[in-house]
Amino acid sequence: MEKEFKRITWSFMYPHNTGKARTCKDCHQSAKTVGLGYGSLTYLGKGRFRFTPAEAPSELLEIEHGLSAVVDLSGKPLVNFRPGVRGFNGKEIRQILRVGLCLSCHRDFSDPVMRNWPPRKPCPVFKE
Repeated sequence: MEKEFKRITWSFMYPHNTGKARTCKDCHQSAKTVGLGYGSLTYLGKGRFRFTPAEAPSELLEIEHGLSAVVDLSGKPLVNFRPGVRGFNGKEIRQILRVGLCLSCHRDFSDPVMRNWPPRKPCPVFKE
């Protein structure tokens, strides 16, 4: 009897420490970069986001998500990772995307606000 299994395995990378290859927005405002896959993010307020995938589930591979997704918005893994490797968890995803909300006014770490802003302090301009 033949047995078959299907899985996608991901490796890791080193963001932030290999040199400036992307802008802050490229990561902190990107659903794909945080592992959600291709699609759109909507900020709902009070630290909540909604992700709408642009890809249909892969019927061919019998998986219930698009091929570019590695985690869901809560950080639940959708693929297998090699030992010692993982996707972002839900808290990390929210923190990464939260920085993205600030980037409309504060473009990078050359802005003093971005260097010294307490993470839990609400923005006086952007109403949450």
